[in-house]
Amino acid sequence: MHILVVNDDGPPNTRLSPYIKPLVAQLQKANHLVSVAIPAASRSWIGKAHLIEASLTANYIHPDSFRPDGTWDESYTDSTSTSEAEAENSWVVIKNGTPASCAQLGLYNLFTERPPIDLVISGPNHGRNASTIYNLSSGTVGGALEAVFCGKRGIAISFGSKDPQTDDVIAAAARLAVKVVEHLFSVWDERVELYNINIPMREDVESRPVLYTRTLPYYWSRGCLYAETEKEEEKKEKVNGTTNGVVTNGVHHCNGNGNAEVNGNGHVHPKQQQRHFKWSADLSDMKKRLQNSEEGTDAHTVLNGSTSVTALRANFWHVPGLEGPIYLDQ
Repeated sequence: MHILVVNDDGPPNTRLSPYIKPLVAQLQKANHLVSVAIPAASRSWIGKAHLIEASLTANYIHPDSFRPDGTWDESYTDSTSTSEAEAENSWVVIKNGTPASCAQLGLYNLFTERPPIDLVISGPNHGRNASTIYNLSSGTVGGALEAVFCGKRGIAISFGSKDPQTDDVIAAAARLAVKVVEHLFSVWDERVELYNINIPMREDVESRPVLYTRTLPYYWSRGCLYAETEKEEEKKEKVNGTTNGVVTNGVHHCNGNGNAEVNGNGHVHPKQQQRHFKWSADLSDMKKRLQNSEEGTDAHTVLNGSTSVTALRANFWHVPGLEGPIYLDQ
């Protein structure tokens, strides 16, 4: 079987992407032809996005050249040719790539001299992808979704822990992943467009149950993904007692444009004040919900030490019965 592997964690990296090389090695050990196309940087939480204003650059990288931090030795890079013969053993690392664009290029552009691709595997993700929010936000699931829209079967795989793992645990998860993939491909239910697999990271995982599951529904209970920050220059201005020309040490002045106002606390803010935010996910509420999830869901299954396999359709399907004309009040 010819398998295209994409991911959202980027090149092999001990901190961000520790699982892709062991999975590829196990697929090859099982005599599968494996082609690899991955983003040059982490693209987690990006779903099935394409960066339409960004040019993509495909770099052919020998897999032995990757360093622990995800960079690579440039001496292994074939920068003058994209011929399949010269890049036979290379992985393709795509600058500005996303999981979806890696799937697109991998299916249509990068490996045209190899046999047709039978299956796209997206992952293995560094951590779980269980529940609706994770599934709809996940770049790992997004890569498998893109495969479906290209007429291919897709399987998203997540290794369910971000904690450091021993080589034995990672190898066990990779061996099990290959067995589950081969089984699903051989008995593929035609109603299914993609499968989402979550594998717990434990040394005895191969002896634990593998279960079909349903997706745990989850919705944000509060805004918890971004934290407000200050730019360095604003911090310096506060230390010096000024902000945009407005003295803040107890004396309230307008700047030269009269562009300031006092809020209810007596603080002066420019009318065109900027506010700055950075990604700072607080997932404590979600983790509590996952821990208390119902038996039979993807989250409950993987958190209780079994492998979860969720069969999915690649669509936002309409609500049955809400069809036909809408009569608005006149």
